[in-house]
Amino acid sequence: MRNPNTRILGLVLVCFLIAGTLYAGGEGESGGTEKRVLSYAHVFATDHPVHVALLEANDLLKEKSGGRLELNIYPNGTYANYNDAVQAVIMGQLDMAPLDSASEYLPKSGVLLGPYVFRSYAHWNNFKESQLYKNLKKEIGEAVGVKQLDHYNFGFRNVTGNKPLVKLDDFNRLKLRVVNFPPYNEIATIFNAVGTSLPIGDVYMGLQTGVVDAQENPLTQIVTMKFYEVQKYLMLTRHMLAVAGTIMAESTWNSLSPEEQKIIEEVFTFEANRIDEIVQNNENALMDQVESYGMTIIDDIDTRPFMDRVPLVLERNPEWVDLYNNIQSIPD
Repeated sequence: MRNPNTRILGLVLVCFLIAGTLYAGGEGESGGTEKRVLSYAHVFATDHPVHVALLEANDLLKEKSGGRLELNIYPNGTYANYNDAVQAVIMGQLDMAPLDSASEYLPKSGVLLGPYVFRSYAHWNNFKESQLYKNLKKEIGEAVGVKQLDHYNFGFRNVTGNKPLVKLDDFNRLKLRVVNFPPYNEIATIFNAVGTSLPIGDVYMGLQTGVVDAQENPLTQIVTMKFYEVQKYLMLTRHMLAVAGTIMAESTWNSLSPEEQKIIEEVFTFEANRIDEIVQNNENALMDQVESYGMTIIDDIDTRPFMDRVPLVLERNPEWVDLYNNIQSIPD
């Protein structure tokens, strides 16, 4: 999570709110009905798995609610950037948005985005079925002050560069672009690289001009941001599973009937599972795509030297240790 300052969003947010949660009352032949439109803002492109799954979830929401509930989806950051959208949900000025890390509110939850926490997609799926996850999801919602719905994944994050990066020595003095907030910045620790912060929109130019030497992202992001145009190698380090989950404003959640709350939970469990499914099914196709653009994929990497540095990360984040150990005890 970025720093959650409650900056005044002012008239801009007020204008957005007018287009946000709407109530459209009307009389049908069978009596009075009320339609409620819930605003959902995210920063992803319209072909991203999150948006694709949201469109399907919206159809399911309308079906399950008999048309009483519907989403108004703002993609591509058209409502607000990531941080402002999250803050708007927390303040009750936006109904729904994705939240990746709640570590600033519940420090131990940062481990979900820690390096080499999830071994495989099967491990992630089993974690989501566990009581450990259900308890953590509730804790996150209470700590942030929102209704936390189910989490999903964007795929494993991998490194790209203009030379093979397969050993710790290869990363020595390497300027690796990292996301500038915990726990993402711990990625530089496991690779013993020089972590360099750049906004995602500046990464392409940063790679092109040498401000940074390498970057790491899920395959979906590597393709959509066209990093294959400025990087020659894709190393399948699979060092972190990128995860996030939908949050709903507490005031919105509390305004729903028990039946509507149940529908929302069912629909966003479907959404999360659908994103997981799309990401996992698309992985091979995305690798074929970057290869067709001229990238060399290096898969036979001994990741043990990187994994051996995880204890350094846990030393720096002692609040992660118990949850990390509990997650590791879950089978693949």
